[in-house]
Amino acid sequence: MRLTKHFIIQEFVPKGIWEKYGGRSIWFIDYKIVTIAEFFRNRYGKPITINDWHKGGNRNQAGLRYWNTSIGASMSQHKFGRADDLKWLSESMDMNEIRKDIKNQESEFLECGLTTIEEGTDSWIHADCRHIGLNHIYFIPFYLKNEKRGLNS
Repeated sequence: MRLTKHFIIQEFVPKGIWEKYGGRSIWFIDYKIVTIAEFFRNRYGKPITINDWHKGGNRNQAGLRYWNTSIGASMSQHKFGRADDLKWLSESMDMNEIRKDIKNQESEFLECGLTTIEEGTDSWIHADCRHIGLNHIYFIPFYLKNEKRGLNS
């Protein structure tokens, strides 16, 4: 099911959710994360992978995550359907340069719905649209899996 010019619903939900709900899987994600992904794709002009299980890949929970997953924080924004881990296929994309662009052009990113970015990841951008009540983008540190993550991502 096509959501935008560049994305289909399967990229935002795990395989099991798609198999059970099909097109109704859209019920479980905040559409702002779709808008955010499309904004990033258009801004940088390079393909982005979120989930790729539908193409035979192994990314299955880079968008919506199951509540009982051991991936990420216990109250991750992924579990609420409000986060994506965006991975560019191009080796030339520098995640720190993208974060710098977000800081420099913050109003454009806020306008598309982005509220939170994770810092410290080298090969992907965690982007989410959690409700933070701020008029700027919240940059949070990336915590290693074995560290206590709390409500961060």
